[in-house]
This record gives sequence, C-alpha cells and structure tokens, in this order.
Amino acid sequence: MTAELEAVHDAELVAAETSALPAVVDINATLTPEAAEDLANSGRENTRQTYEDRWKAFARWCAPLGRMPGPPTSEENLTSYISHLRRRDLQPGVLRLSVAAIRHMNARAGYEQHPDQAAALKIYQDHRHAWQKAGRGQNSSAPVDLQRLRLMLAACPAETPAGKRDRVLLLLGYYMRARASELSQLRVGDLEFVSSELLVATKRVSKNDKTDVGREYEIDDPACLAAVKDWLVHLAENGQTGRGLPLLRAVDRWGNLGSVSPQGWGVTRQAVNNLVKSIAERAEVDVAADITAHGLRAGVPTDLGAAGYSAAEIKEITGDWSSTEQVEKYRKVGLRRAGKRTDDGRRSAALSMLRVQGRDADNPAAP
Repeated sequence: MTAELEAVHDAELVAAETSALPAVVDINATLTPEAAEDLANSGRENTRQTYEDRWKAFARWCAPLGRMPGPPTSEENLTSYISHLRRRDLQPGVLRLSVAAIRHMNARAGYEQHPDQAAALKIYQDHRHAWQKAGRGQNSSAPVDLQRLRLMLAACPAETPAGKRDRVLLLLGYYMRARASELSQLRVGDLEFVSSELLVATKRVSKNDKTDVGREYEIDDPACLAAVKDWLVHLAENGQTGRGLPLLRAVDRWGNLGSVSPQGWGVTRQAVNNLVKSIAERAEVDVAADITAHGLRAGVPTDLGAAGYSAAEIKEITGDWSSTEQVEKYRKVGLRRAGKRTDDGRRSAALSMLRVQGRDADNPAAP
C-alpha cells in the first residue's frame, strides 16, 4: 500500500471511530427536563388548546398522505394543507389560524420563523377576498345591548337555579365586558360587595392583560347586584361558597349543581357560549342566530355609541380595548340601531341636507 493510500485509509478509520463516539454536549446549552416541559406548556391555556387542536387536524391530514407534519414542518406541507382547507371552503379565519398554529408548534420545538408562510398566506388572502366578494365575509357576534339584554333576562326565571345562574352570567358578562373564557374562570372570591349598592368584580386573567395584574369592575346596577346576591345565597345553601370555587356552575334538570372539573371549572367557555345562544333563542331576540357569548362583551360599547360617545371616549371609559378599531365598529352598530348616522360633524350635516324630497329640496346648498 502506498503512503498516500495508507494516509487515506488512516483518515477513514479515524473518521469512523470519531463518528461512533457520543457527541460532546455543552450542558449549559441544554434545557432541564422541567424547563422543557414548562416551555411546551407555555402560553395562555385557551390559545394553547386552540393551537394544539389545529395542529392535530394538520397531523391527521398528513398521515394518510405519507407526509410528515414535523416539526420541522416543510413549507410545502404547510402550503398544501392550507390549499386543502381552502378547497373545503372553510371560513378564512380557519386558514389563518392554522398557519399561526403550525408555526407556533414549530417555534415551540425550537424552529423559530419556520416554516416559511408566504405561499400559504397567498392562498389564504385569495380565499378571504373570494369570500368577501361573494358577500360571505367573516361572521361576527351580534352585540347584546341593553335592549336585547332585557329580553334575554326575561327568559331566565329567577326562581330556578338555572335561571339564577343565567341571570348572573348575562349581567356580569355585560358589565364586565367579559369573554366566555373569562366568565368561566370567575371564582366566588372575585366578587366583593363593598356596600349594599356597589359590587367590585375582579377579572383575574384576560386576553389583553399581558402583565396578569387583573382588572376591577365597579358595578352599581341594582338588577345585577340582586342577581349576584340571589345566586350566592343558592351556592351557600349547597355549601359551595369557598372563595376558590368557580362562580358559575353546571345545573342539571333537577336543579342540582354540577361538580367542579379537575381544571377547577364549573362550566367551560364552550358551555358559557352555548348557554348564551340558547337564552337568545328562548327570548326570540331579533338576531338570535348571530348571538354568541362575545356579544355580551360588545354590549356596553354599542350602547355608549348609541348615546353619542366617540370611539376614543368609549375606549377611555371602558379601558377594555387597546385600540379604537374594534370600538369604532361597536360605536357604529349602536348608532345605527338607534337610527342615527355614523359620520359626524360637518360631514354628517352636509350629507344630511341633501334631499330629493322635503325641506330645501329645491336648494340643497342653502344654509
């Protein structure tokens, strides 16, 4: 064997021996099992569950096709899955959520900004445009303003356990501008009567509360205070007034309270949403088919809009929205339900004076 061949042979032997040795890992660059578990379980519970559900749907689509969901997920698999959802004609929001969920699960596994979403988002945007063009835009919950709230309260008999609970659900949902998940997480200890005429209700966690400091709501509506007191008396009669116990509870057909789930829930957010929808249907609210629990959150800004408050004023008064965009939508709904124009100032005055028939019809520009 020549010297050159011997050198090559020796190099190959060294490479083979080296590859068989365990890789040297810097322990300072690794996570402890506890930290890895905490990171995998990080994020708000509702968001995490939603992402996990969308990820499982993606994995189920991959399996029969012989595709690997990852992570890491390939750009081609992401794009193909979004195309599949589009051809099922699902709501555009489902496509956008699926993209976010798949990228979130990749990031959680250490693959930041992976997979590339540009192609998938093009398909989503085309689908969203087609839906909008066809007049099928994204559905939004109809607001439960005071007029609709009164109808729904009338459909909740105050003498039954379920009716007592439902009245509390509706009234706190309206006055706390609460989401379904926030209502389901309320505890008995989150309510404090500081006087016979004032209730302080605390929202411990919220989607918009990034620092988890909570938010207090001062409620002085007599109907709300009476409903809460009545429900707390019923809970006390059943030995269920511990401060850490859930405020809202399942109630069976015989009026018995349901048990508390291992997660500490009395009712889930899905149950809250179903209750609100069923109450709206019983009350024969004009837009019952479009009402969800989120309509309770929209009630106050809708009523304030009808009363003439601007979006900026509503945002400041409520303190529940970080931008005025969504508040402006509620303001417009409120004004239109009151039969008023949504544009203001000189624009409204100028356009309102233009009449085909009626006063000043022959001289629309007259002051």
